Amino acid sequence: MAKVTEALCILTMSVTSSVYDYRFENGRRYHAYAEGKYPVPNDEVEKDRLDLQHHAFRLTLDGALYRAPISKNIQDVLDVGTGTGIWAIEFAEEHPSATVLGTDLSPIQPTEVPPNCSFLIDDCDNDWVFRQKFDYVHSRAMVAAIKDWPRFFEQAYNNLKPGGYLECQEITFPAMATDPTLTPENSPLLRWSQLFGEAAHQIGLDHEGPRKFAPMLRAQGFVDIHAKQYNWPIGRWAKGKKNKALGTYVMEDLHDWLPSSALALFTRVLKWSREEVEVFLATVRNELKDKSRHFYAHVIVWVARKPENSLGVGSADDFVLKDDERLESDEEGPAPSNERESNPNKDHKEVTSPGALANEAAGLTLASPIPSIDTDERIAEPSVTASGEVVDSVSQGTAKKEEHVDSSSAPGPPEIPRTDGNQSGLDTTMNPGAAARVAAVNQEQDALASTQQSSSAAEGPGSGSTEVPLTSDFEITRPTGEHAVVGAEPDAK
Repeated sequence: MAKVTEALCILTMSVTSSVYDYRFENGRRYHAYAEGKYPVPNDEVEKDRLDLQHHAFRLTLDGALYRAPISKNIQDVLDVGTGTGIWAIEFAEEHPSATVLGTDLSPIQPTEVPPNCSFLIDDCDNDWVFRQKFDYVHSRAMVAAIKDWPRFFEQAYNNLKPGGYLECQEITFPAMATDPTLTPENSPLLRWSQLFGEAAHQIGLDHEGPRKFAPMLRAQGFVDIHAKQYNWPIGRWAKGKKNKALGTYVMEDLHDWLPSSALALFTRVLKWSREEVEVFLATVRNELKDKSRHFYAHVIVWVARKPENSLGVGSADDFVLKDDERLESDEEGPAPSNERESNPNKDHKEVTSPGALANEAAGLTLASPIPSIDTDERIAEPSVTASGEVVDSVSQGTAKKEEHVDSSSAPGPPEIPRTDGNQSGLDTTMNPGAAARVAAVNQEQDALASTQQSSSAAEGPGSGSTEVPLTSDFEITRPTGEHAVVGAEPDAK
C-alpha cells in the first residue's frame, strides 16, 4: 500500500511539473499538456487578451456572466476551457452556494481564488471523469479548441444532472463588413478571417461550427434549445454608448488576437514564414485604422437543458433564435446590402502570396490608438418581405417578427454598466495589463458622459437627438424537416 501511495505521489509530482514545460515558438509560449492540440499561446500577452475579452462578453450581456435560467443558489458548476479562470472566479464570488470547477490545458489561473473555486488541468476531448454531476456546464470562445462538437455535447449531457443547463458563448467566423464590395481580395482583415478558417479546417476545426449547434444538441437529447446572436462592432463606429465601449474592447481584443491566431496556424499549417505572417498582419492592422471600413463579428450564446427524465429527445420546436439589436452608425444613412453577410466568400479568388495584400507603408508597427469613426452606414438590417415575414441572414430561414420599436417614441438606451470586473476586490483575478486597459475604457466612458451632459446643458431641453437602436428580435418559424437551423445546410443529394 505504501508503494502504491508513493507511486501516486511521484506521478502527481511528474504531471504537475510537466504542465509547466512550455513550448516556445515564434516568440510565443504554448501549452505543454497535450502539446500542440490548441494552436493559441498561453503567455502573458494572451492572458491579458483573455481577461480583456471577458469584459467584452460581460458588457455584451449587460454585466451578466450567463444567460441560462439557473438558480441563484446553484450547487455544482463546470467551466470548460476556463483560460485565466476569470469567469469561474467571478461566478464563484457571485454564487457563494456554488462549487465551481474550471478546466483547461494550461495552468495559467491565479493561486488566490475564492474557497468555492478550483481548477484542474484537463483535456476536454478526453473522457470526462468527475466525482459529481453538474447543475450547469459553461464554455466560452472554444471555436479554436474543440474539433468534435457532438462529442463535447455528449459528454456535457452525460455529466449534467437532470434539469441541468449547458451554455456555450461562441464567437463566429468569418468576420463581416458593412460594405458589400469588401471581399478577401481587397480587404486584409477579411482575407485573414478566410485564411484562419482554411487553416483551422485543415487541422479539424470548424470555424463556422457555432452556427450549427442546434441539430447536434438535439441529437444528444437536449431540450429547450435557445440561441441569441449579438453583434460585436470592431472599433467605435457603431451608434450608442454601449456599442462604442464594446467596439473599443473588441478592437483591442482583435489586435492581440491577430498574432495569437495566426502565428501557429499560418506557419504550421499554411507553411508561411514568421516574417510573411508579421508583414501580412501589419497590413491588417493598417486597414483597421481606415475610418471608412466598418467591420463586425457575430457572437452566439447557446443555452440548452437536459430533460428531467433524461429520456427526452429534442424536437425542432425546441429551438428558438433571437437576434440582437442591429448596429447603427452615428449618422443615419442607407443600409448596405446583405450579400456580403450571407455569402462572405462570393466570387473568391485565391491570393497566392501572403504578401500580395501587403502595403509597403504598413510597416511592422504597434497598433495605433482607436480612432473615433463617424459614418453614415449601418449593419445589415434583416430583409422584410411583402407579407411581413423577416428573412434572417444568419439562419437563412424565415423568421417571424416579434417586436417593433418606434424610434420616434421609444425610450432611450439603458444605462450601460461599468465593467470594473471583480466586485469583491480580489486583485489576482485580472492581469495588470488588462486591468489598465479596462480602466482606460471606463475613464473614456466617464469623459464621454461628462461631455454629453455639458453639451446637453448648453443646448437646453429639447435639443439634439436621442439615440434609439431598433431591435430585431425574432422567433424562428421552423419547418417540419430536419434542417433550417442556424447555419445548417441541407443534405447533399
